Amino acid sequence: MRIILLAVGRLRSKPLREVCADYLGRLSRYGPVGVEELKPAELGSAPQRVAQESVRVLAALLPTDRVCVLDERGAQISSVELCELLKTHELHGAKRLVFVLGGAYGVNDAVRQRGKLLALSQLTLPHELCRALLLEQLYRARTIQRGEPYHHG
Repeated sequence: MRIILLAVGRLRSKPLREVCADYLGRLSRYGPVGVEELKPAELGSAPQRVAQESVRVLAALLPTDRVCVLDERGAQISSVELCELLKTHELHGAKRLVFVLGGAYGVNDAVRQRGKLLALSQLTLPHELCRALLLEQLYRARTIQRGEPYHHG
C-alpha cells in the first residue's frame, strides 16, 4: 500500500522541510510513501479559497483511494489506533491511502465526505506543522506495527 500525504501548499519553512524530509526517509523504509502538493488558491475570500482548493483536492484523488481527511471536527486517535488503521487498510487491499491536509482555511464538506475525518489535536495548529506531525505519527505507527523500539507506550 502506498501512503500519500496530499497537501495544499508548499512548505515554506526550511526547518520544517528538513523535519518532513527526515520522516519521509524513515517512513520509506516500510513501503512506498510520498507527498503531493497542490497549488493553494491565491485570490478570493476564505470560503472561495476553500472551494477552489477543495476542487483541486478532489481532482487529485483516485476513485479507489482510501482517504483520511485532517480536520478539526475529526476523531482524535492514538498512535496505536493509527497503526491499526494502516493495518486495516492494508488487509483490505488498499492500493493508496491518502491523508488530505487542506490549506490555511481547511476543506469543504465535499472533501470531508470523501473519507474518514481525523484530528491531530484539539489545538489549532498551523497546517505546515501538521504535515510534520502527521509524518512523524505515520512513522511511529509503522514502528509500532513492526514492534520496533521507537514507540514507548
